[in-house]
Amino acid sequence: MKEILSKQSKETRCYIMAAIMVFQGYEGVDEMTEIFGEMKLDVLSLSKEDLERFPIPQNISQIVNHLKLISDPEVRDYVITNTYSPVLKSRRRDALRNYRAFCRSLGWPVKEIKESMEMTEEIYNMKPVDNGIDGVLGPNQSSGCLSVIALVILNTILLAFSTL
Repeated sequence: MKEILSKQSKETRCYIMAAIMVFQGYEGVDEMTEIFGEMKLDVLSLSKEDLERFPIPQNISQIVNHLKLISDPEVRDYVITNTYSPVLKSRRRDALRNYRAFCRSLGWPVKEIKESMEMTEEIYNMKPVDNGIDGVLGPNQSSGCLSVIALVILNTILLAFSTL
């Protein structure tokens, strides 16, 4: 996967990491977060310094606008899998609702998103808190708070990484 991801621009890889960090915030930050973060940086061929130099996205739509341009299905699968797993493990309805809004905003093929989400559910042997993923297709029910919440989470995680 590292080879496939390294074909993406550094900016795109930074946006992928930003998306992962936004949704990681729903699961919470603990001693393992740093280790998983370093592993993801390695897979994305990024350093902590790359992430520190990356300008913090002003809102979730800035992340979405950049990620929606990804055309490689394997890279899209990586994004979905790595952003969905912390949402799934958080067991939070608000996280799932905001995640579904994120997926709708990406505009990627719904079947592809569902397959990646189902694969993630199988890996973790978990189902979402409302036992279904039909919300990926449903009307946009996200609140205007998603951008604010995402930015707070992203800033907190970036601050944690920069102090290491």
